[in-house]
Amino acid sequence: MPRQDPDDNLVAVFKYVPMQNPGKTLEAGRPIYDDVEICEIRSPGSRDVKVFPATEFTRWVNDPETGEQTKQTYAERFSTQYRQFKAKDQQTKSGTPLAAVPFLSEGKRAELRAQNVYTVEMLAAIDGPELKNLGQGGRDWKNSAQAYLEESKRGAPNLQLQAELEALRAKNAILEEDLARKKAAEATAASEFKDMSLEQLREYITTNSGNAPLGSMNRVTLLRMAEACSPKAA
Repeated sequence: MPRQDPDDNLVAVFKYVPMQNPGKTLEAGRPIYDDVEICEIRSPGSRDVKVFPATEFTRWVNDPETGEQTKQTYAERFSTQYRQFKAKDQQTKSGTPLAAVPFLSEGKRAELRAQNVYTVEMLAAIDGPELKNLGQGGRDWKNSAQAYLEESKRGAPNLQLQAELEALRAKNAILEEDLARKKAAEATAASEFKDMSLEQLREYITTNSGNAPLGSMNRVTLLRMAEACSPKAA
């Protein structure tokens, strides 16, 4: 009797979800979302829903032709469900969601979505008969959307500068932390060897490094060599 594939008991559903695009958001100075394909997986008897990007690596499988192991994505793992999803594929969207702007009420947003207007960019670009179809207030919404986009463009360089400053602050904080650790380690090492004589330092270096210091060395040099071969330094 053939073994049953455990995936046969799983319910896999593919769909689009809006996810913020950090690069586009920073460049535009306003939140920009892309529609991303995801895979929701449900197990029988469980209320948990596991969510993964459709193109994310899920497991290794044996290639029936070459016998080699290849990477498999969720779209490939649940290929039947993914093909069904793509057969009913809708045009994806990229832009600033209507929820990002304050000049629209929830009711107005619902009205716009009902007329296939999903982003601020789409609202700003609408014109002609389609603009008339928005009804009373449509022109004001369009103008407000255009003003919002223009203001975002002016603020984008400031957002980029702010992001660069935050990255610089984070880098400096890491450098300061590393420097503090180094100073603490040096202080610990100095206290470990401070009471040793020159001969004791030479013996310590010989024992821990396997090589005896050559020639006549001053205390500073011997201290550095002792710190370098200390088990704590390693």
